[in-house]
Amino acid sequence: MSSNSHYNFIVLCCFIISVFGKNCFWNSQCAFNHFSSKTPYNCIRGDLRDSFVKVKGCEPVSIWGIYRHGKREPGAKFAESMKQALPIRNYITTSYKKGRSSLCAQDVENLQNWQLNQNTLNGKSDLTEEGRQEMLGLSKRLKEVFPDLLSELRNGDYSFRSASGSWIEKSIQHFVKGLGDDLTIEKVKAGADVMAPYATCGSYQKDVQRNPNIYVEAAKYMQNSEYLATKDRIQRRTGIDYMLTDDNITALYDLCRYTWSAVDNKFSPWCAVFTKDDLEVLEYIQDLKHYYRNGYGTSVNELFGRVPLANLLESFESAKKGHGKKIVTYVTHATMLDQIYTALGLFKDSAKLNGLNRDRERKWRSSKISVFSANLIAVLNRCTDNSEDYNVVFYLNEEPMRSICEEGVCSWREFENKLRPFINTTIDFCEFRSEPY
Repeated sequence: MSSNSHYNFIVLCCFIISVFGKNCFWNSQCAFNHFSSKTPYNCIRGDLRDSFVKVKGCEPVSIWGIYRHGKREPGAKFAESMKQALPIRNYITTSYKKGRSSLCAQDVENLQNWQLNQNTLNGKSDLTEEGRQEMLGLSKRLKEVFPDLLSELRNGDYSFRSASGSWIEKSIQHFVKGLGDDLTIEKVKAGADVMAPYATCGSYQKDVQRNPNIYVEAAKYMQNSEYLATKDRIQRRTGIDYMLTDDNITALYDLCRYTWSAVDNKFSPWCAVFTKDDLEVLEYIQDLKHYYRNGYGTSVNELFGRVPLANLLESFESAKKGHGKKIVTYVTHATMLDQIYTALGLFKDSAKLNGLNRDRERKWRSSKISVFSANLIAVLNRCTDNSEDYNVVFYLNEEPMRSICEEGVCSWREFENKLRPFINTTIDFCEFRSEPY
């Protein structure tokens, strides 16, 4: 090949790459699906049937689990913002036709053809069909792994209870449905409860959950050059001829993550307006919010996390004495799961998360620990041919938690030493009772 021919070949290859190498969302084989607390469970879960830790010479005698509710629709405030953002898709189409958008043709077409499910934006926070399947699948897999323990449950063998909220109560109904018929679900308690002690804590509602200062680091990050670059990318990618606001970006992000289905691998066309880098930046904003509202960023969260863990210890102590439950199940909010992780010292970074610098290797990732249907399960095993009579195995989202005890199996002594200090936890500092937020 002559030098000129070789040169022409290189130019042609570069041209082909520039034409066919366009990054399209619709045919992406590895679409980014980590949407903080709105991540579908099937995007991150393990499978207890594959990951179950069987300890030789031991048999399970009691299961304790705390679960976040299944996937739900957005609440009224978020639904309204998303409604107001819906017309943006028409601007995107117009910009594409004028040659100002860098979106792919099929992505624009998919977005234009997208049909709104009216239930999504009615503001009622109702449990979705995907959420129902998430909770039902969880209990079915649990029963498949522990058939001897869970196949013939009778009154006194179990306790099923949820926090307040129609989507939470429906979540536990579908969880119980997977275990069998005619099982009784206990009534929701009106006051402070083991699965949501923060929910009616007056001082916590005032100083944390309703305190805008909790989101200072998230707001700081939204002034960071990394976020501003993301905002600029989205602006140029969509080609819209007016400046998108932070509220617009958030609403588009919510449209992307609330309308993504992991049950049938149906990607949301709204996600096409973001690159993977954009979604990672938006994820970090949510991580900062969870970290300071529910996690290590506010010290009182650890105290709330101790309350259900004390209940776990008491539950297994009763089981050891022969009068415990075969299964204890609580369904609650992401807040409670975050607080439990904090009390156990899980996913703790060496330095506090902050709005000045995004740690890409951070341990605190809400897209993995606070997703829809997130769960922490503990299994008490009774042993016959071991020096230890009992041991406990923890699972997070159906994968063994190896960071709590070596190899994921806690001796009874390790388990008790870790949870015994939580028994006398009080939340007297709450001062007054508040309505759940």
